Amino acid sequence: MITEQETQQFSEMGAVTIDTPLTQQQLTAASVVFDRLLPFSKPEAGEKPSYRVSTTCTFYDPELLDIIQHPFFEEVAKRVLRADEISFFQTAIVTTYPSPNIPFSFYQHVDVQYCLSDLDATPRYMVCTFFVWIDDVTAQRAPLMYRPGSHRLIAKHRENQPELKSSTPLVGGVMLDGLPALDYAEAIPVVARAGQATVLTTAMVHGASTNVDTVPRKAMVITFTAAGVEIGLPQNQAETKRAYDRELKTLLRPERAHIVPA
Repeated sequence: MITEQETQQFSEMGAVTIDTPLTQQQLTAASVVFDRLLPFSKPEAGEKPSYRVSTTCTFYDPELLDIIQHPFFEEVAKRVLRADEISFFQTAIVTTYPSPNIPFSFYQHVDVQYCLSDLDATPRYMVCTFFVWIDDVTAQRAPLMYRPGSHRLIAKHRENQPELKSSTPLVGGVMLDGLPALDYAEAIPVVARAGQATVLTTAMVHGASTNVDTVPRKAMVITFTAAGVEIGLPQNQAETKRAYDRELKTLLRPERAHIVPA
């Protein structure tokens, strides 16, 4: 489970890495599915290779559904969001393959922006994101990079703008150069062991990095909101989510289907 100190770190820094009860057998089974769903494709002549392969709300493999519906993530999300009930929001899987002869680099963005009153509400009016690490993440193996506390700097800036303070948070990527020029901390990497999960908010400045190691890095992303909290999605994502939720609800174990909104 997550401790009070770890929850506070999530609130202040935007990310905290915790142990999970996932077994090596579950991780190995999930890894096999990643290999099947996210193969590395050699580029066509004249095209650049894509070393980062992902898919969102498209998979129903039992090995992955077992992770989504694991009670551990529901209980942690409840504590983090200060909520009695939570709702599944979205999920994705990502494999970052080694990039030969390419120097380490990363890009920086936010996926959503909040006001301080959203972050500090009970329940919190925000998305809780888990990055479940299917294998070890090192400083060389495509670590997630983030600027600690940046979500709160942006939220404080937005809190002072009346037209934003009462608005519904919307998912939409904004690159660092499109954000307010605030005193952000330097970016640092998330490193973790296989089976750990990083609990984070994508409202902090963060981004994917290159894999300068020799083996792929695999992560499963699972997100939740407090029940009844509305987070806006682009139309195509909203339509995909509705279709995915309908199917997902029928495939989860009966005692776990309640995490998917009706």
